Amino acid sequence: MDDKQIKKWLAEGKISEEQASMMIAENSAAEKEKSGNRFLSVISVLGSIFLGIGIIWIIASNWDGMPDLVKIIVLLGSTGGLIYLGYEIGFNNKNFPKTGHSLILLGAILFGSSIFLIAQIYNVEANASYLIFLWLIGVLPLVYIFQSQLITFLSCIVFCLWFNSILFEDFNNFDAQGIAFITFFYQTFGLLLFSVGSLHYFLDKYAKVARAYRLIGIYLVICILFVFTFQLSFEGLEELSSELTANPIMISVIYGLIALLLGINLKFNPSKSDTNVLENAIALTILTIIFALNMAIEFEQYYTVFWLLFNIIFVGLIIVLFRIGYNRRDMKLVNIASISTFFFLIFKFFDIFSNLLDNGITWLVFGILLLTGSILFEKKRRKIRDSFNEEKAINQTNG
Repeated sequence: MDDKQIKKWLAEGKISEEQASMMIAENSAAEKEKSGNRFLSVISVLGSIFLGIGIIWIIASNWDGMPDLVKIIVLLGSTGGLIYLGYEIGFNNKNFPKTGHSLILLGAILFGSSIFLIAQIYNVEANASYLIFLWLIGVLPLVYIFQSQLITFLSCIVFCLWFNSILFEDFNNFDAQGIAFITFFYQTFGLLLFSVGSLHYFLDKYAKVARAYRLIGIYLVICILFVFTFQLSFEGLEELSSELTANPIMISVIYGLIALLLGINLKFNPSKSDTNVLENAIALTILTIIFALNMAIEFEQYYTVFWLLFNIIFVGLIIVLFRIGYNRRDMKLVNIASISTFFFLIFKFFDIFSNLLDNGITWLVFGILLLTGSILFEKKRRKIRDSFNEEKAINQTNG
């Protein structure tokens, strides 16, 4: 809420002059603190990056002259030192939490680098999947110890890298079938993250981890659904049928496991969400459609049906995210829905009017629509955000 809004409430008689003065003073203090926090965050991130570069540079400069044992001690000592330093200043003393998170994240990344460098010392294949798995095993405990969204995000990236390394020996040589297979995996992985994240709500202390997993899952589901809203994405999928249907039992087990987890969430509602049924019903619907496409991928005549289904589900999911975000006063969900809508409309414009793109009038109209749409979207988003802040401020005042 801004000072103009407070003065408006004062003029309407919703608050007294004393309350208005107090709220304006709190606004000023909060803005100064927020500005300081932003500056500290930027400095913390930059400092962590420079520190990481410095450590790697020093190690690389003296790498050839170091005995193997010293190399290992330096690598593991640097990793452990960063994590311990991050814990001390961010969690033990609680003086600089943002800096602490940044240092722990840097330590987690350096841990992965150390694994590959140590493997290089002993001439182990650098892209071996089990090295990435060791990195994952080292990162996962940090997720639950520090409950950092950044480290949670890093653990998901490492998991995807590990899975990719199992399927592909060379990360730089993805063919069309490989990309399609990975697309199916990310969609399934997104649903798995959402369902597993919800289960974390059974333990209140892991609520932050639960939310992080669920948000990452929603991001992945939205992105892959967006890809499948275009018919171009279905071209050549029939060539992938042998890979996706080669082991129907494994595929059924994976999808069955996710369905079971979603069913548990549907039954027990660990997140205590008033939209629990809607959330898990949509997730189960998406899972069912993806599973059906897996099983029917060799039948090209059904691709149009799936394309229509994905478009309907994508639009429906955006509407649901808007509704849930507004009801919960959750700006992250509102932002996800707003950004998804904006990109969906832009790319659909190119998709529908692709034959007219060689005309200057088309680009002129598109530019006007894009600018107008961006202004309207931002105004609406700010209006929703301000209404959330207004209700919060009124509740605090009445409290």
